[in-house]
Amino acid sequence: MASKTLLLAAVAVFSLSLPTAVSSLECSYVFPEFQNPRTCLEYDLTTLSTYGPYNITPNGPTGFRYLIKICDLASTDRPDACASKPLAPAYAYNVETDECYALGNLKYDFAYPLDPTNSRAGIRVTYTNGDGGNGVWPRAIIYDLYCDTSGTVKTPEFSYEYPVDTYRFTWRTHYACPLVQTGRTCSLPKFNKTWDSLRFRTAPSWYGKEKFGIFVCLGLYSVPAYLNEWYWERLMTGDPRYVEFHNKNYGCSGVQPKKFPCTGPPFTFQDFAPMLKMELFDPDHWASVIKNAGAKYIVFTTKHHSGWTNFPSPQHWNWNSMDVGPHLDITGNLTASLRKQGIYVGLYHSLREWYHPLYLEDQKNNCSTTSFVDEVLMPTLKDMTLKYKPDIIWADGPGDAPCTHDSVKYWKTPEFFSWLYNESPVKETVLTNTRWGSNAVGSFMEGHDRFTPYTLIKNKWETPYTIQKSSWGYDRVEDLSSFWNTTHCLYILVTTVSCNGNLLLNIGPMADGTIDPLFEEILLEMGQWLTVNGEAIYNSIPWSHQNDTPAEDIWYTASEDWQNVYAISFRAPTPGGELVLQQPKPSKQTTMTLLGADGITLDFTVDSDGGVHIHFPTNLPFAKLAGKGAWTIKMTNVT
Repeated sequence: MASKTLLLAAVAVFSLSLPTAVSSLECSYVFPEFQNPRTCLEYDLTTLSTYGPYNITPNGPTGFRYLIKICDLASTDRPDACASKPLAPAYAYNVETDECYALGNLKYDFAYPLDPTNSRAGIRVTYTNGDGGNGVWPRAIIYDLYCDTSGTVKTPEFSYEYPVDTYRFTWRTHYACPLVQTGRTCSLPKFNKTWDSLRFRTAPSWYGKEKFGIFVCLGLYSVPAYLNEWYWERLMTGDPRYVEFHNKNYGCSGVQPKKFPCTGPPFTFQDFAPMLKMELFDPDHWASVIKNAGAKYIVFTTKHHSGWTNFPSPQHWNWNSMDVGPHLDITGNLTASLRKQGIYVGLYHSLREWYHPLYLEDQKNNCSTTSFVDEVLMPTLKDMTLKYKPDIIWADGPGDAPCTHDSVKYWKTPEFFSWLYNESPVKETVLTNTRWGSNAVGSFMEGHDRFTPYTLIKNKWETPYTIQKSSWGYDRVEDLSSFWNTTHCLYILVTTVSCNGNLLLNIGPMADGTIDPLFEEILLEMGQWLTVNGEAIYNSIPWSHQNDTPAEDIWYTASEDWQNVYAISFRAPTPGGELVLQQPKPSKQTTMTLLGADGITLDFTVDSDGGVHIHFPTNLPFAKLAGKGAWTIKMTNVT
């Protein structure tokens, strides 16, 4: 893993396709696929326009119909307070005051071109904003599929990021249906080699739903298994802990011999290669461990910064797991086993190689030359993609000076992404992270290692996190106290998902191909918890509140339709005891249950300050709760 903090970058991603009923306009696009907090009423704007000052063809051709949605956060029907109001201007319902009020004229017009090279074809979104405060979110949305070839329409301005506060609500898919043929076929062109084009690439939706993956770090560093996976770099730069350990236990490293005198036989890092035997490697067992953990995807280390690859690579002759050591295609064997279990396969690949001669030469040239990228990295990435067809390509290690000022240019990331999204066998299915260089745009945001913001982030993000506290590769030095326990790992999972993230939890296998039983135990316990509580994690979305301030040991998620809200508590329920929540506002229709408690309905009361007191019965079936330090209250009909 890279040691430097990387800036977050991401793309606003849309799923685009028109319904088959609208075939006269040869576009294959769908409006932004998001989920609305509550059911929204739909109205034809051609009718609504007779009631209010709507510009229903903003900078677009005539002959289009539009849909407006007026959202109600209180119920699935139009609220009584709005029942007698005309349909336009749009009215919003305040769930706190039970009032209906006018939003005013539509504003904040912005557009997303379908063709980044020709902004005359695309989606226009217009919305009105509420007055702010809890329960008063933006309410009215207009979708406008525009397609102009006349050359007379002013090119619309557009934004790559969501406008302020729009991340607080999400949208159902609906359509703006053209009544007449515009004379243009709106087809999405191939993605060119620029971020302005690549940022519009649609990412598969599974990643945002599955939430939990396992990171598996294996390499030559797994042989000494000493301190961490940066063993070779620490050794070569003269870290006394590594040099003294190496010289004593393996042979003379040759590093700074005056400072670290050594009289034994020579032994370099490369001499570890035959010792990575993987003689007990069972890929089916690895896949079962990951499946039983409740993880839905994996990211496996195909190459770390040393350049050693865990698959046969022509660019890494005699420096890969097929030519030396186990004589196995570790990546291929594991990929086959994972796919039999229905697990998505991600492949980690380091961009840099610490001591590759071509990389060192490029650095000497201030990265004005790209020999390493052209002759090693790009062919390797393409070979790996063609052979294993990964669901995720997870890059790392772009940060060596002197290339950091414009590292995507050196690494030729846009060029590779253009090939990946246009020509590769996974062009419609693959996801990418953002560790591809400065200001790179990927399918999801990647922060620094062990990134834990504990606050909502509007764009999809991921945190890679270790079970062993200080190492990604297996570390023999660490004792039991150096492992996070299951409760801590669950806390990271819950808080991450609550804040719109995915957890990528790391394990480091051993050089003989086995997984430490302590890793297996923690993963199994997480799987047991997810078997009972998984509906609060998988397919969930962030709720309006992330945690129950000031009680930071209670975190919230919601079902996609917002019909269910989940309070995940790290306080153990006690028979006859109670749990107090501050954020949910129950209604007369509210029900509460404890997941795993055989459907027992929980009684609750509301105090004068609005606190919800949930009362636990004395007959709770604790043996079935799979608490592991976290318990889930499922609530319906709360705001």
